[in-house]
Amino acid sequence: MSAEAALREVDRAQGAVRKSSLRVARFFLGMWLGNTAYWLTTLLGPEAIKDYAIWVPTALVVAGALYMARQRAYGRLQSRLSRSVTYAFVGTTVIGALYNMFLHPQNPGPLWAVADVLVALIAGAPLLYGAVRIFRSAEDR
Repeated sequence: MSAEAALREVDRAQGAVRKSSLRVARFFLGMWLGNTAYWLTTLLGPEAIKDYAIWVPTALVVAGALYMARQRAYGRLQSRLSRSVTYAFVGTTVIGALYNMFLHPQNPGPLWAVADVLVALIAGAPLLYGAVRIFRSAEDR
């Protein structure tokens, strides 16, 4: 293999890793938007929607695990972040669920809306963090 062919192959491999990383970052960002909408709906929405909303985070976690398992090219940062972001996301989701079950009143007042928004943002923070880190890493290349 000539030096030029080897260089083209390295560039092709780096491009595949960069594309894969950007797809994962977009996926994390989409999951963050869906998760934030879920928590705002669950905490502030009408009672009829709350009964069906429990399937949203379950579907997000399963879809995320399947999507990550399907990736063929991994960057170093993506490999390090994927598991930690997933574990942190599950942890913050459990914290949000505990807040919803034990601290959130049936008829919340206006001050509870601030706490609800904070819980919604905290529950999705690991996903946003992972997306931003991967986007920044892809820009540096």
